[in-house]
Amino acid sequence: MALTKPTKRGRHDRPVPRKQDDPVPDDVVSDEHEPSEARKPESLEDQLLRFCLELNEAGYRAEIHNGQVVLSPPATMQHADILDRLSNLLYALKLPNRWRFFYGWGVHIPPQPDLRLPDLMVVPDEVEAFDEMRAHGRSLLLVVEVCSPGTYRVDWKEKPLDYARAGVPLYLIVDPVASPRRVTLMSDPLSDLEPFDYRRQAYQRIVTVEEGAVLELPEPFGIKIETSALFDQAVSPREPAE
Repeated sequence: MALTKPTKRGRHDRPVPRKQDDPVPDDVVSDEHEPSEARKPESLEDQLLRFCLELNEAGYRAEIHNGQVVLSPPATMQHADILDRLSNLLYALKLPNRWRFFYGWGVHIPPQPDLRLPDLMVVPDEVEAFDEMRAHGRSLLLVVEVCSPGTYRVDWKEKPLDYARAGVPLYLIVDPVASPRRVTLMSDPLSDLEPFDYRRQAYQRIVTVEEGAVLELPEPFGIKIETSALFDQAVSPREPAE
């Protein structure tokens, strides 16, 4: 909403001229009697993205799925701890390859104006941005989601299809909700998926290992992850001192 300067009214209801030293810039001052300039109508995509941006700036986690804005529950301490541990395991590759770790940037899901926010996104030094809020999935190295009871269906059903349609090459799901706890890596996304193509397996290769087993991340990572390192010694809230 544009800022406007209140207008003083005299006996004849005429606007008082603005002083030359008025500190309010001209580009934020408008007069209700002046005809508004012709502006291009804001598209639905622009409205959705602006709404998501406002929500995210206010501290919410807002995504766009099939043209609708959806909110995710806040992260728990366990959720944040798993991401921190995974980041530590990948950090040895980060500096020499000039990779970057993003925790709040989105993935553009074509062809709709959809936006997904991975818990962790590993990107190369020169990532291909779609706009200021989203990257092209094909230019990413890895996206990660940590499951919670509130995001379980989304992480396992909706996001594999979305990320595959975006061309994300590797999708890693860390699942502390399952019993036993597990880690799944999806790779080789299909290239001809439709928005509601849930009957097909979005990624051609899916490898799941239980806690304690080793999961291999293919190139450009080329490392093996000890999955127990993601779950062991999870941070727990301390009891208040008496």
